Amino acid sequence: MVIKKVLIGILLMLLIVGCSPKTEQDIFYEAQKKLNKMEGYSCQVEITSIGNKSPQKYIMKQWFKKPNKYKLELIYPENLKGKITISNGNRAWIYHPSIEQTWIMENFSNSKEQNMFLGYFLKNCLNSEKVDICTEELENQKYLVITTEIPGNHIYFHKEKLWLNQESMNPYLLQIFDMKGKLRIEVKYEKFKYNPKLQDDFFQLK
Repeated sequence: MVIKKVLIGILLMLLIVGCSPKTEQDIFYEAQKKLNKMEGYSCQVEITSIGNKSPQKYIMKQWFKKPNKYKLELIYPENLKGKITISNGNRAWIYHPSIEQTWIMENFSNSKEQNMFLGYFLKNCLNSEKVDICTEELENQKYLVITTEIPGNHIYFHKEKLWLNQESMNPYLLQIFDMKGKLRIEVKYEKFKYNPKLQDDFFQLK
């Protein structure tokens, strides 16, 4: 009888622990596990760039493959439709179909374009001494929000904040702030897919 009571007590404790709500740290560890298994991704993004003039909006397809392969294909605005950027993390090849020309960007690692990639955000998290996490609700959805600094002490790209859906762990929103805390770039993710099959020749201009 005593043994039976002890077993019932243990089962009740396990049920209580199992039903207890996840902490922010628990959710962060789950996100880490998901992101650490990420070998690449594909998605469509809507990017709003906020400068001194009126905000500029872009829609593009985006691909990433570890360790440093990137590809962008612009969908909007119409005058840039079809523009492709491919990078190995350092150098980038940019093809503009309207003029049928390709040019090379030698220092892609310091470009604004690289800040828009999830892979670059993850690299910053690993290299940063300060990473803040919290949970927030936005439009009736719960998100894990990860904030980290951008290396290089750039006046316009100082800090970035990533919103991950707590259920799917898919990225929803990436925000980039300047040194004064002003929002400079906002990236909204759609049709996000972890680990699509991407061959190396996919990251080459045809």
